[in-house]
Amino acid sequence: MPHGAGYNRLLSPADGPESGVSGLARRQLVHEGRIVPAAIALSHHEQLARLERDCPEALPRAVVVGDLVFDRIRANLARRDRYRRALGVGPHRKLVLVSSTWGAHSLLGANGDLVARLVAELPVDEYQVVLVAHPNAWYGHGGLQVRLWPADARDGGLLVLPPQQGWQAALVASDVIVGDHGSVTFYGAALGRPVLLASSGREAEELDPGSPTALLSGTLPRLDPAGAVLPQIERVMAAHGPHDDVTGRTFGMPGQADGLLRRLAYRLMELPEPAAPATARPLAEPLPERGEVLSFEVEAVVGGDCVTVRRYPAVLERRPGGQVRDPHLVVDAEEVNPRLLENAAIVVGRDPRPGWAQETLRRYPGCFMTAEIVGDRSVDLTLRDGERLRVGTTPAPGGDPEPRCLPSAVYGWLVRGRSREDLRSGITVRVGDRQVVVNCDA
Repeated sequence: MPHGAGYNRLLSPADGPESGVSGLARRQLVHEGRIVPAAIALSHHEQLARLERDCPEALPRAVVVGDLVFDRIRANLARRDRYRRALGVGPHRKLVLVSSTWGAHSLLGANGDLVARLVAELPVDEYQVVLVAHPNAWYGHGGLQVRLWPADARDGGLLVLPPQQGWQAALVASDVIVGDHGSVTFYGAALGRPVLLASSGREAEELDPGSPTALLSGTLPRLDPAGAVLPQIERVMAAHGPHDDVTGRTFGMPGQADGLLRRLAYRLMELPEPAAPATARPLAEPLPERGEVLSFEVEAVVGGDCVTVRRYPAVLERRPGGQVRDPHLVVDAEEVNPRLLENAAIVVGRDPRPGWAQETLRRYPGCFMTAEIVGDRSVDLTLRDGERLRVGTTPAPGGDPEPRCLPSAVYGWLVRGRSREDLRSGITVRVGDRQVVVNCDA
């Protein structure tokens, strides 16, 4: 229940550990000299000492019950693959959860362009970014405004979770957290996820310096806003370690919060507690708001008989240092931005009509080739000189890359003057951690 709701008979810190016992300050517990809550549910014994310091007369009403939210998250860890599928994240992509609390010193308040930068600079075949914003941001600024802030990033593939539900499941599904001093960041660290801190609130003295959240903020690696984000994400994932010494000070009574909190509630209601044991419920699948990426800036790096392909959303600008190397533009034929189509090196059609390739090459004289997707592993290419190639792959043990990557591999090979005969005999294409052999038939 919310800390600020003074009319509640039961006051619990289960809405998030960033409140620690800061949500149990005297002004929130005492009204006209009287302790308001009938019971104060704490998540850890450590908080008893802090409550005794800040409001000693409330100590008799304090009960340590653990953290109901964290227990439920941990109980659902076995559903991780299910939640990743709901978010459209397969085994070959890393889910980057961006967590922002509310206020001027939150991630969104202090780093307004960070979400767009993450979407712009992380390769789309290797990373998926999902935004979790505190409900106060949604209700304080309004849903329309919260949706408008990352509108361009959403067009580039960002997932936005509504405030009602989904963040817990997304946290289970995540691979790395980029966050601030809010609850979700703390929960992520407690789960053992790598965390990169973009804003801490410590500079603005928003946190009790002795609280676990403040201590965690002082130990987490900090994001360098002037640096490229991809190498920072890679470093924190490679080098992260547990923070149990800090997070353990918040989550006591592990796995017992359901039963302890229910027992306390029934005692306050003066009703007999049900005999059946209290158990955690499954978390609902996340229902993100998402856009469709239709245009990509692509780098195709040729080395030996291998082409490494990385794709980035074309609708977002990248800072110096986050630029794509020698990019070419791949645009879906359904793209509504004429500038992108006019500058495309490759135009991709899905179920095009007969003659579409020739018509498209006439309409866009700068286009090097068209690509018609004909299956999960086949693409028909029409080059400007009229040559037609069918690009295909054999099933790969690690899974096939998105078929729209294949035209870029051929493009990278040809524009660097490599042999078409070698192309027909087969080249290796690498996309993230997947690798396939591509053959072309005239």
